[in-house]
Amino acid sequence: MRLVSNANGAKGVSEIAAEAGLPVPTASIYLRTLNARGLISVVRLGRYVYYGTGSDRSLPVAIAIQKSFRRLFAHKKLPDNWTGMLLPTLRAYSSPRREAIMRILLEHPQICYSELLSRSGMCEMTFLRHLGILAAAGMVVCDSTKSYSLAKPRNSLESVLSAALRQ
Repeated sequence: MRLVSNANGAKGVSEIAAEAGLPVPTASIYLRTLNARGLISVVRLGRYVYYGTGSDRSLPVAIAIQKSFRRLFAHKKLPDNWTGMLLPTLRAYSSPRREAIMRILLEHPQICYSELLSRSGMCEMTFLRHLGILAAAGMVVCDSTKSYSLAKPRNSLESVLSAALRQ
């Protein structure tokens, strides 16, 4: 994401892979994932693929993530563990199913497990996996009565992403 954000215009997969020190197939997978979530744009010219900084304007969370990254990447010196600090939060927001769970929790601030599962429309195994990712990221909390709710944002990225969910 940083290499694409720092580019003047679009960059090819091979160029991004070389700068990141990754094999081209690995870089391609990561770039396709970022594009699938609306975080970067893609242009195909024949057999070549170029990625740029355009986000999918129909996805408020993608726009919020991209804006947060632009602010972060504007700093000359990033904290040593900036990726480790952001990855759990970004992983929590990187799935439409997890976004759906968070939107249910926005509408129902205190909701029991069975009701949350029912409203999600997911099978229980899938639901548990996504709920676990949200809990591990500190985005969802369960109280002593086994009611689930969204955790309060702990940093500016979480605040921006939480506000984007409300749109």
